[in-house]
Parts: sequence; structure tokens; C-alpha cells
Amino acid sequence: MTGNFVKVKCKDCSNELIVFVKATTTVKCDACGATITKPSGGNAKIFGEKTDLE
Repeated sequence: MTGNFVKVKCKDCSNELIVFVKATTTVKCDACGATITKPSGGNAKIFGEKTDLE
């Protein structure tokens, strides 16, 4: 993994996004609008499957 970023697969449509692990805003899927991350004071809460950055 590359430090502060992680690739997340959307649980609804399988679209993949690269997000900052300490995101301070809610991140939504570009394809379907489902919530991918929500801020939680430290590391963001991630909704979806984390995959390796290639």
C-alpha cells in the first residue's frame, strides 16, 4: 500500500476509487452515488472493499 491512500471498491456497483484514508469529508461513488467514506475523527470509516493499489 502507498501510505495515505487506499483503493476502495463500491459495495453497490463495484466501481473503484482511490481515497485518502484520513478523509475529512464524505466521499461518494462517482458512478452510483453510494457513500464510500465518512469522516470519523482520525482514519475515515470506509464502506466497501479495500483493494491493493497497483
